[in-house]
Amino acid sequence: MKFLVVAFATLALAVASPTQRALVQPAPGGPAPIIDLDNFEPIAIGPAIIDNFEPIAIGPAIVKPPTPSSSSPLVQIILNINPNVAGSPVVIEGAPLPTPVQVVEEAEAPEGVIVGEPVIVSPGTAPETINVASPVIVVDQPEAPETINVASPIFVPPVVSLPDTLN
Repeated sequence: MKFLVVAFATLALAVASPTQRALVQPAPGGPAPIIDLDNFEPIAIGPAIIDNFEPIAIGPAIVKPPTPSSSSPLVQIILNINPNVAGSPVVIEGAPLPTPVQVVEEAEAPEGVIVGEPVIVSPGTAPETINVASPVIVVDQPEAPETINVASPIFVPPVVSLPDTLN
């Protein structure tokens, strides 16, 4: 169904032709504006002549101070504050209450935690070297790999062309 809609739309665009070409006539170089040669005026190239010349004022601008008006302001802010409510009127049930902080010199270790003493390493002793890698064996001539069997290619027969009457 979609294919038919696309086919008919393409056919409609191919058959359609422009109805009016009053302003632009197609030419070999493309469409160009039509010039009326009876009312042709050449373009004036030269200095512009200004009748009433006024020099540009270079200096501070004088601004009149604003006059106070008795009208209402453009923005009005209204604050409704109830002085009878102390603190936050919102109460959260089940929230833990804050407790004072206790500062101690040494913290107590909870059960199951092993507290160790720090180990001080002296700068005079060096650790022992440990060889972990296995030795490398160098072989003069490596073993030949197994032969790889490659199958012969399969040739596909050529396509049979249709007669000219069916093409």
